[in-house]
Amino acid sequence: MARTKAFDPHEVLSRALSIFGTRGYEGTSLPDLLKGLGIARQSLYDTYGTKRELFLAAVKFYMDRKHLDMIDLFQETGGTQERISQAFSAIVSVLSDPVQRQDCFIISSAIEYMPHDPELSEYMQANHLEVEQAFYDFLERGQAAGELSAAADIAKLSRYLAHERNALVLSAKMGADRHKLEDLAAMALSVLHLNTAGYAPNADLPE
Repeated sequence: MARTKAFDPHEVLSRALSIFGTRGYEGTSLPDLLKGLGIARQSLYDTYGTKRELFLAAVKFYMDRKHLDMIDLFQETGGTQERISQAFSAIVSVLSDPVQRQDCFIISSAIEYMPHDPELSEYMQANHLEVEQAFYDFLERGQAAGELSAAADIAKLSRYLAHERNALVLSAKMGADRHKLEDLAAMALSVLHLNTAGYAPNADLPE
């Protein structure tokens, strides 16, 4: 009869996020993992395999969860700009929290390691395309509802918003505080305002 594991695999992945997010992939040693995860060496090997396999599992655990969170948000009632603004506000809130931001930094760790790992690179690129598609589908609904201009290029908008979503993580890792992150998010979201149905750029200018 197989022995039941004495730890929750999801809890271990949650802890791994913070460790890899803080130290990066290359900077994280096996002793760092064992101490931070609170499990025995053999349990780590039996459940996750190598450090690389644990890293991949942690990246996928985080990225897939955040993608589903965004999909759920876009399925709620509310305007296009309101929902996308909430998505960016959620990112800023996480990145402004000293503890939660460490989990988010696993994204930058994964981007740094992508050139050295084809499987990770393939996953990250596929995930990014999924995020772009989620933005595109939501913007398309907004355009069909008349919230966005019929002339708005929602393909370009979705690529831009997906890019800015990741750019906020990089900015936070470089030391941007909440005020700067909010400014960056507001600037990114201003592009949506420029593509709102009925927007007139010179409406407030005197003749």
